[in-house]
Amino acid sequence: MARVTATRSKPTMPSCGDFELRVINSRQKMWTWMVDEWQWPKASLFCGVMLILTLAAMLPQIGLMYFLIALTLPLYMVHQFEEHYQNRFCLMLNKLLGKGRVVLTPAATFVINSVLVWGLCLASIALGFFVNPLLGLSAVYLIVLNGILHCLQAIRFGFVNPGLITSIVLFLPVGGYTIFVLSNLPDNCWQYQVIGISVGVLGHVVILVKVGFEILKMKPGTT
Repeated sequence: MARVTATRSKPTMPSCGDFELRVINSRQKMWTWMVDEWQWPKASLFCGVMLILTLAAMLPQIGLMYFLIALTLPLYMVHQFEEHYQNRFCLMLNKLLGKGRVVLTPAATFVINSVLVWGLCLASIALGFFVNPLLGLSAVYLIVLNGILHCLQAIRFGFVNPGLITSIVLFLPVGGYTIFVLSNLPDNCWQYQVIGISVGVLGHVVILVKVGFEILKMKPGTT
């Protein structure tokens, strides 16, 4: 009786083209989930809460001052959930400024809140940890100024805007106390305060400029 021998085919290594295609598909899936399906505010809330708990556990090791500096990023992430859940901020802005037309797209909103806001906070925290704690004032003034703007919007338009609650409960008290703590450092001087305020203002100016470009790009009658 003849013996039948099974032969195994050698596994083929994926080509560079296949790997690049998988990377592209992964990026598209991630963008679809975060932006097209608008899940990034929920992801921001989850990451923000986890970061706050992690920083709280590290508080005895890093101390109150560095804890407050690092807290600016997760506080902003929690604030972004309130502000952008169900795309409320975009819808409000389009209604107030665009009169129903698209002033700020969801994609632009995500880029502003991830690249600009998170990037600025991370840079300020890194400078505060590794160069001088007073350089962390940039992120602190960013959240304080944002909280003030939300309060002014509520007064101006007469309704609770997306992000107002976390501005009052988190941004203003925590940010104000952080400024107080950092301002009592021995090497504090007005130059550091000016740098912090300037960067905080500049961050909001960049956002407003981005919104302005979106308005200029709108075609008449675009909805």
